Amino acid sequence: MCLDPSVIVKFKPEVTDDIKEGAIKDILALKNTIPQITDISAGKNFTDRGKGYEYGWVIEIEKKEDLPVYANHQSHLDFLAKYKPTFEDVLAFDYEF
Repeated sequence: MCLDPSVIVKFKPEVTDDIKEGAIKDILALKNTIPQITDISAGKNFTDRGKGYEYGWVIEIEKKEDLPVYANHQSHLDFLAKYKPTFEDVLAFDYEF
């Protein structure tokens, strides 16, 4: 069984494309610093179905017990400190498969 913490975000209107792309680059880099991450994908929505949510990512970890380890890892906390102020809204969804 695996767990997929998934996130979609709306950036604040004044946030530049460079910052948005930096967030994607930085979220993908978490796989290099957080051992519990087994896979990660991220990208920009390309349809009109996103209701204003522009970017999203899915992080794969092996078990529920790894979720707080990932969430409280310093690399993840650094990512949040850098980018959370640029988010207008965030939707997180965690599921097992």
